[in-house]
Amino acid sequence: MAWCAAAAIPLLSGQTPQQDMGGLLDKLSQKIKASFDYKNWRATIVSTITKTDKNWTPEEVTVVTKNIGSSNEGEPQEEILRALQTKKGKTTDITQKYAEERRKEREKARRKRAEERTNASADDEHGGGAMSLDEFLPFSETKRGDFEFRLQDRPAAEGRAVSALEVRAKVKNLRNWEGTFFFDPETYSLIKVDLCPSQNPKIIKELTMQIDFEVLNDRYLVLKRTQFKVNGGIFIKHVRQIVEDVYSDFEVLDEKS
Repeated sequence: MAWCAAAAIPLLSGQTPQQDMGGLLDKLSQKIKASFDYKNWRATIVSTITKTDKNWTPEEVTVVTKNIGSSNEGEPQEEILRALQTKKGKTTDITQKYAEERRKEREKARRKRAEERTNASADDEHGGGAMSLDEFLPFSETKRGDFEFRLQDRPAAEGRAVSALEVRAKVKNLRNWEGTFFFDPETYSLIKVDLCPSQNPKIIKELTMQIDFEVLNDRYLVLKRTQFKVNGGIFIKHVRQIVEDVYSDFEVLDEKS
C-alpha cells in the first residue's frame, strides 16, 4: 500500500483547522458506532487463500465457500460448504478435511476466549483477546492523541463523492494501525480502509489490510470485501500469503425498529 510505504513523509500542517478536524472525527466516530449497532447477522463468504513464493507468484490456492454469522451469545457460527485446493495444476476437493481443521480451530479459540474472560481484570477492556474492528479505528477521543490526521478530497468513485482521511500513528505500537480511511462526505459512512500496523509484530516483514464496506438497509455498515497480506516467518517456516474474503447475502437479524 502506498501509504504504508510512504509513512516517513511528514503530514502537511495547516490543511484542516484543528477544531474542524475534531468535529469531523466526532461525526465519523458517532456514525460508525451507530452503523455497527447490531450483534445478530449472517452472510455467505467466498474465501481465497493464496500461498506464494518469494516473488508473490501463487503456489497454492484454496477457495472456500462458507456461511458465517454471529449472535448475542458472542460465539461465531460457521458452516463450510465447499473447499477446493489447487496445487501444481491439480485441484482437489478438501471440504471434509478443511471443515474438521476449522472445527478444531474454533474450539481452541472458544477455550482461549473463555480463559481470557476469566483472567481479565474488571478494567481490562480487551482482555488480551483478538482485535475487533473498533480497535483499528483512531476516531474516538481516547485514541486521537496517538495519531496525526490529514483530510483530502478525492475524485468521485462509482458515481459518488469520496473523502480520504490519511492517518499516521505518532505512538508506534502493534495496536495503532495507520493508513487511509475513505468515507462518504455527506453521510460519513466508511467506504474503504487501507491499513498497516505502525509497528509490525515479531518476525513479520509486511502486514497489510484492506476492507470494503457497504451500507445495508440505509442503516447498517457491513463488510463487502476484506484482504489481508502477510509476509513473515523465519527460515523454512516463512509465510507469504494473501487471504481475500468476498461477502454476499449479508443479513442483519437484530429485531430493531
